[in-house]
Amino acid sequence: MVRKAPPLVAAVLLLVAAIAVPLQLPRPARVLCVSDIVQARAVAGLANFSGWLRRNHATGFIGEIGWPADRDAEQWTGVAEAWYNAADIVGLPVTAWAAGTWPANYPMAVYRPVAQGQTVDVAGPQARVIERHGTTPTYLRGVNLAAGSFATSDVNGGFGTGNPGRYGQDYTYETPASYTFLAGRGVHLVRLAVNWERLQPRPFGPLDEVEVARVRDALDHARAAGLAVILDLHNYGDYAAGGGPSGQPRMLRLGDDRLPTTALADFWVRMSRAADDPAVIGLGLLNEPTRLAADGRDGALIWERAAQQAVDAIRSTGDRRAILVSGYVPMGPPSWGQMHPTAWIVDPLNRTAYESHAYFDHDGSGHYWMSYADELRSVTWPQPTLCQRLTPMTRQVLDA
Repeated sequence: MVRKAPPLVAAVLLLVAAIAVPLQLPRPARVLCVSDIVQARAVAGLANFSGWLRRNHATGFIGEIGWPADRDAEQWTGVAEAWYNAADIVGLPVTAWAAGTWPANYPMAVYRPVAQGQTVDVAGPQARVIERHGTTPTYLRGVNLAAGSFATSDVNGGFGTGNPGRYGQDYTYETPASYTFLAGRGVHLVRLAVNWERLQPRPFGPLDEVEVARVRDALDHARAAGLAVILDLHNYGDYAAGGGPSGQPRMLRLGDDRLPTTALADFWVRMSRAADDPAVIGLGLLNEPTRLAADGRDGALIWERAAQQAVDAIRSTGDRRAILVSGYVPMGPPSWGQMHPTAWIVDPLNRTAYESHAYFDHDGSGHYWMSYADELRSVTWPQPTLCQRLTPMTRQVLDA
């Protein structure tokens, strides 16, 4: 006869077993309800992204989220609050767009200089939402620092390797005091924008030692302030070669004969070693791959090949840091999966996260051309429901 333990003893034994071997069960899905259909659209997008991650046994990162503080600021802030509530449920690491040396009339500056200068020292209206939804023991939160990508080819037709811009005037990296200020506001993570042409003036060539030294100084400042860094290659898949006194630059597209996909892998082999700094916890392969040698699904296949080659190259150096892989356009949370039905990266360390960017306007561009009233009218069939079911992620790869 098998003698059973008394109920109280059995309960104690079960508790001891649970403490000794904690259960690793995924957190259950939760339902979040919001107050209007623009908020619902934003939350539904995040539900789509988190669902894709769960189905593909993958993890994710929101590299950019931004909303304006001028027209209809109160309504957009309501959307942002709802979105961050959803991101908290999912457990997503997030870096908001953006902090840095933005001009006074830029409506999406979360933190900026109080006057024209290079030290970030004042919070914008968006900071209240971001600081309410800060870093937890489960996930990191923070902001983008974009000044290292200023004055490049997306805004300056003359930019190229022969005309890389004047440091301290056209572009810069933030001062030590800026990092200290951000840390004091509760920022724990910065996504630091760097530029391909400035760092590697010739594809497959050596890195520019002066520019690398500037980046390393920025990493030193971040580390001194206790901030973790994602190094973000803030290009879009093209490369402006030449320019300056020699004439207009030649635009090379990733995946064509002049800029094969292995060029990105070569850059990251070099930059992985150059950015061997304890502050750097993640490498962002390419900001928004939108300007490749092909469009549509053909472009997505080019990007999938380029991203896998870059991951392989980084791991070949012995680098064990997290790698952030953007989706091919459209890569916002509502559209995630259109170009990439399944996860494609094979990482021997399983430390890759898929990166999406979230803007709340109708086209996800972040330009916010329409009024909020027009945005409400633009949400047509199928309208998202006001209550959305959100699936938490099962693991993280970004840790400080």
